[in-house]
Amino acid sequence: MTVSVNANAIFAMRRVGEELQRLRIEAGLKQTAAGEVLGVSRFTVSKIERGQAFPTDAQLAKLLKAYKATPEERAGIVATIAQGRSYGRAWYERPEMQALFSGDSYRYFSLEDAADRMLVHGGTYVPGLLQTREYVDAIAAFGQRHESTERRETFVEARIKRQQVLTRRNPLTMEAICLESALRAVVGGPEVMRRQLQHLISITKQQNISLRMIPFTAGAASISSALFAILDFPGADNRSVVSQERVRGETLQDDPAEVRRARRRFADLASHALDEQETVRRIEEIEKELT
Repeated sequence: MTVSVNANAIFAMRRVGEELQRLRIEAGLKQTAAGEVLGVSRFTVSKIERGQAFPTDAQLAKLLKAYKATPEERAGIVATIAQGRSYGRAWYERPEMQALFSGDSYRYFSLEDAADRMLVHGGTYVPGLLQTREYVDAIAAFGQRHESTERRETFVEARIKRQQVLTRRNPLTMEAICLESALRAVVGGPEVMRRQLQHLISITKQQNISLRMIPFTAGAASISSALFAILDFPGADNRSVVSQERVRGETLQDDPAEVRRARRRFADLASHALDEQETVRRIEEIEKELT
C-alpha cells in the first residue's frame, strides 16, 4: 500500500526496530546488555526497537557487531534507514509544534499520519478532521483565551494540517459519529456554523469519509460526550491504538483489551446513530434554521 511520505518514514523505523530486536534475541542478549554495548540505558534500546527512532550510524555499527549480523542483514538495515531518512521531516516535527504539544498528544500526530483507518466519536464537537478553520479558531479563542496569540495560531495550524490525511494519495478512511448537540451548537456565530455545516455536507461526499449523527431521540447515547478514536494500521503486526481526550491532552493505549472495549463502545454508539443519508438531511435542516 502506498501511504504518505511521513507514514513511510514511520514504517521504516518500525521495520528497522523489529529487525534489530530479532537480531538481539537471536544473539541471546537482553536490552540491558545491548544498552551496555552502546553506553546507554535499556530504555534507549527499547525506543529504537519500538520504531520510535533510528539508531545513529555509530550505534548501528556497534549493535550489528554485537549481534553478529550477516553482510546481507547489515545491508538491508542500512538501506531501510537510508530510505526512511530520505522522506524528510513531517510538519509536526517543527520546533513550534514540539513546543506546544508533548507526550501522547504529540505522538498522536505520527500515529494518525501512519493509520489507514479511523473510527472516531467526536462527542459534542464536530470531529477534528472535519472542522473548518473558522470553527477551530472559535474553539481556540475560547479554550485557549489565556494563551498567547502565537500558541493559539499554532494549535489551529496543527488541526488544519492533520486534515491532509483525508485528501492525500491513498487517504485515511474515516468512520465518524458525533452527537446532535455538536451540530446544533452555534460555534463562532451563525455564519461560521453555517459554513461548518456546509463543509460537512460537501466533504462527506468523499468515499473515504462517513459521518453519522446520534440524535437527541437516542436517549442516553445522545449525551455520551467522551471523545475517542481508534486508529488501525496497514500490516497484520501493527497494533491498533485508542486515543482518548483528557483535560491535559490525548492518552494513547494499544493494549488489545482496551482496543476491544473501545470498539464495543463505538459499535454501541453507532447503533444509535442515523444513517449517512439521514444525517446529511438533518445537517441540511439545521443549516437552514441558521438563516
